Amino acid sequence: FNEDTGVDGKPYTQKTDMAMCDELGPKYDYMMEYVMEAGNTSLCNVVDGNGCDDRSLKYLEKLRAKSRVEKEEQLKRLEGMEGSSMKVELKDWLKTRKRLLKSMLADHDEL
Repeated sequence: FNEDTGVDGKPYTQKTDMAMCDELGPKYDYMMEYVMEAGNTSLCNVVDGNGCDDRSLKYLEKLRAKSRVEKEEQLKRLEGMEGSSMKVELKDWLKTRKRLLKSMLADHDEL
């Protein structure tokens, strides 16, 4: 659980018509996707790019050229878009960009 989901955590919404034990089993990546989605986290390392998909890597390259203030403004802009109506894929990409930005801003603070 986290601040957004509370102590009960987030319910799982099935992505396929398979039995849940099969869908979340070792043959598929749905369990990892669910953990990242529910935990609002990512395996993508913003420092060295390990674990990042191509789309995230391209986004990180754009972010590296921006100042801290520009990154914070971008995060505010994305947070403002959260309530908007959009396709599931776009909503997922919005969440991914927010996670990457937050992680990059946190890494900036540690340096």
